[in-house]
Amino acid sequence: MNIREFYEQDPRRRESDEIGFGEGWTVHDDPSATYQVRWVERTGELYAVREPHPGGGLLSRFFDYFNVHQADVDELTVQILAVADRPAIEEALAGWPVVMGERDSLRWARRRTAALPAPADAGDRLDAGTATGVGDPAGTGDTASAGGPARAEETAPASPPAAAHRAG
Repeated sequence: MNIREFYEQDPRRRESDEIGFGEGWTVHDDPSATYQVRWVERTGELYAVREPHPGGGLLSRFFDYFNVHQADVDELTVQILAVADRPAIEEALAGWPVVMGERDSLRWARRRTAALPAPADAGDRLDAGTATGVGDPAGTGDTASAGGPARAEETAPASPPAAAHRAG
């Protein structure tokens, strides 16, 4: 689904605060795109937004760094990585600022969040139809648990991604 559909599907997403976990995530077989990872407080959803940079290749990260947005809203695709409470997400993604700069960094985030148990109120937080793609945004089937850096990082609240503002 694209970013507009994501926010339209559940009005709580538009009304919610979000926590950002970086904008330069990469996938090894998708070198012309970068990904944002964000957590929606009201729904407990951790999601990845794919932002294509046609012809970007190695320059994709620099396009993000300089806030060069080449993609149309309909090209900004969203997949839910996990549904969990904030402490569980922060624990799973501890060390993310260091890892995000590495090649294929989104795989690390997927592995770290794939095994998270949904919170007890997940039924209230997430409509059944929105969980498609949980844990595997690229559709690779790679949702195995794995380790990673154990250094905890403070994650400050952030506004919804720029893409969300363009969707409205």
